[in-house]
Amino acid sequence: MAPIGIRDRWDSLIRLDRKLLAASAILLLPMPSSICAAPSVSEAMQSVQYLVGTWSCAHTVGDFSGTYVMSFAKGLDERWLRQTWDFPATATEPAVHSEYFLGYDPRLPGWVRFGAHTNGQYYAMRTTSTGNERWSWQYVLPGTSGSVTWTKKSDTEYAVDGPEYPQNGKLVTEHHLCKKLP
Repeated sequence: MAPIGIRDRWDSLIRLDRKLLAASAILLLPMPSSICAAPSVSEAMQSVQYLVGTWSCAHTVGDFSGTYVMSFAKGLDERWLRQTWDFPATATEPAVHSEYFLGYDPRLPGWVRFGAHTNGQYYAMRTTSTGNERWSWQYVLPGTSGSVTWTKKSDTEYAVDGPEYPQNGKLVTEHHLCKKLP
């Protein structure tokens, strides 16, 4: 084999420089803001306005099933949604009212939800993944075990699956289906 000449080395360096220049140019191109940045709080809140209103929900937990009413309203200068739940009394439990706040934190970036119930229960959650139709939530209080998936079926219907926990000696999973009232 003949040794590589100066001209061949020079041509190789120029080709390498062109490839590096092209790769650098691609990296320096501005990216669409939807790829680079999390939405602002107001952009995120706008995306969930379909929730505002009153919902009729049916749920099952193990062998139990029932219905309840839930509502979402704008709250705290429209930076949060205020969510209320009203569970009717059952044969073994008194009626339960709960209040939650649902908001977007661009620092995560993700959704957070905090609330308490008249029976003394309280919960805090954050999303671990979000999409247009499905949000995955992880409990952060009172403990970090447990997860929930919200699935948007339409602007007037969504489902909630989870959490899973032991009840009366067996493992149960909550299932909720909510339909917006006119």
